[in-house]
Amino acid sequence: MITRAFDRSAMSWSYEMHLQPMLSATDIEGLPFGSVFGSVPARTTSKRHAHQDGEMFIVLAGKAVVVLGDEERELGPGHVCYLSPFGFHEIRNDHDEPFDIVSVYWEHIPSAVAVLEKSPPRDRFADRTLVCCPPVTPNGGLHLGHLAGPYVRADMMVRALRSAGRDARHTTGTDDNQSYLATAALLRGSTPTAVATAEGDGIVATLRAVGVGVDRLTRPLTDPGHGDRMRALLDLVKASPAVREEEREQAYCPDCELSLHQAFASGNCAHCDAPSVGEICEACGRPNEARELTGLTCRICGTAAVIRPERGLWLDMNAYADELREYLRVSATAPDLRILVERLLDEGLPPYRLDRVTDWGVDLGDGRALDAWADLALAFLDAARTEAEDGGPARIVLFLGYDNSFYYAVLLPVLALAAGLREYLPDAFVTNQFLHLGDEKFSTSRGHAVWADDALAEAGPDAVRLALLRDAPEGRVTRITEERAGRLTEDPLYLAAHAWLDGFATLHGAGDGVVPGTGAWTDAHREFYRYLNLTTRQLDGLVLPEAFSARGYVDLLDSFVKRCAEFRATEEVARRVPSLAEEARTSLALEYLAAKVFAALAWPVTPGLAERVWTWLGLPGEPVREADWSFLPSGTRCAAPAPARATAAVPAASGRS
Repeated sequence: MITRAFDRSAMSWSYEMHLQPMLSATDIEGLPFGSVFGSVPARTTSKRHAHQDGEMFIVLAGKAVVVLGDEERELGPGHVCYLSPFGFHEIRNDHDEPFDIVSVYWEHIPSAVAVLEKSPPRDRFADRTLVCCPPVTPNGGLHLGHLAGPYVRADMMVRALRSAGRDARHTTGTDDNQSYLATAALLRGSTPTAVATAEGDGIVATLRAVGVGVDRLTRPLTDPGHGDRMRALLDLVKASPAVREEEREQAYCPDCELSLHQAFASGNCAHCDAPSVGEICEACGRPNEARELTGLTCRICGTAAVIRPERGLWLDMNAYADELREYLRVSATAPDLRILVERLLDEGLPPYRLDRVTDWGVDLGDGRALDAWADLALAFLDAARTEAEDGGPARIVLFLGYDNSFYYAVLLPVLALAAGLREYLPDAFVTNQFLHLGDEKFSTSRGHAVWADDALAEAGPDAVRLALLRDAPEGRVTRITEERAGRLTEDPLYLAAHAWLDGFATLHGAGDGVVPGTGAWTDAHREFYRYLNLTTRQLDGLVLPEAFSARGYVDLLDSFVKRCAEFRATEEVARRVPSLAEEARTSLALEYLAAKVFAALAWPVTPGLAERVWTWLGLPGEPVREADWSFLPSGTRCAAPAPARATAAVPAASGRS
């Protein structure tokens, strides 16, 4: 006889609850299940998670709400519940007593696979999605390093969702009130307004040229109501007891008579010793105050800083630490971002100053302006709220660079919580690291850059987009050499897709450009058709914010084009056999279908090429990705024999500017 007893002292902490082994195959040979005692402490919620096993809870004591997907059930002693494979679940104990259970779990792969087949990725696409990117600081033009971060990747998601029939909108803009802009103007002997206008216009033109469409473009300098809206939102934040005005020591340049903050300050990070400006370290992502930098100097004149007292509006970030943890627990968050934020929370969040002594930005009176990063956060909330009022609720996905993690995953949520605007926070964060040119970061000041406009003029938007998505810095630093940057049209997918599509000229000549109806099917035909549908589902999965991967998407497109080329190579021989005329019709119909599928799946990556193929096939509007692919109608006449040839630069997707 083997016995086990519920023993709190023998439990360990896992899944954010207490667990104790019960019985498994390790104890009893051939036992087809495992089991544990579990206890969720009072006023605690267990970790939200999923696994391939089926699982059953038997409640021993206490009461709690068990959540499975969108379902919630309160359970008490004697209740039993079943949790299906791959269902995200958690236990929420809002009571003063622990919730004690027995968990029995087992692996049955056919059941797990059946669950996946019944819930394709497309079913998880939101009906409406707002895709957001941090506004670009208009202190210079865009280089490939800029574009490789959020902007092209966000446009890729928007196009993929729209091609699947979902309402997707993209919002970004220019960060006109940023301190980097003010310092750039001082160093150039110009004015912030002049720099922001000229550089901002160029940035918008570059985004348009690379095919990044923007539905809501925020530019504070051209928005006369921006200041009033930001001050109104700041008033909501100031109503929080966590905000107070007090005097603190701040860095100051006596020669320039400037309060040194953010881009006005230069030194080394006190945490990692990397070169840094004030308030954030780009290398480690940690926040800092300018006065904390080692070797602190004024960025404008190089004078060593002094410390003086300044009155300011300070936000106690730690007052919202628990709410921030809860918000991030239920948000889709990239691993690198979660690691940074959890470390910051464990160390204790520093207070944040909401105003600055400066003459640039949203004027707050008394020689002070709204902090540039607080301005960005409030502008984000303002745009999200306006989008919801205009078009209804949406899932909000935020693309951002890892160096901005603190501002968008800590400061933004805390400001929203303080202002009572949590409903407008991102549901998912998609981060990127840096794209390096060779072994070093892109640098405008050192001229170590490949400018986006130059690359677009040389290679065209499709080749530029493809290169940036193939080498997207997702979860890691990636590199592009100057040699490769000068030969973007030699990308393997770019060449293979053009070669395969140019091959339709032969089919066009043989059949006068008319698409045949299907005839007799072979096993090879069936499996190729299955492949078209399965690949679509795989690519759909890579568009989900929780699993988004531009690199993985491009890799699968590579394989797709190779598979289509192989299908043609093997089928061409059979098409010349008279007795296989019926099979040849099916083969040709599948080839034209593959072109249709390619146009829809490639549109997020190479929109110019995709739109040419779509038009060549006589299909209206923008490319549409179907859940199960339908053939082109028999008798469809293709307009031209070479859909791969470019005739003009790709426009922004219709309806966007």
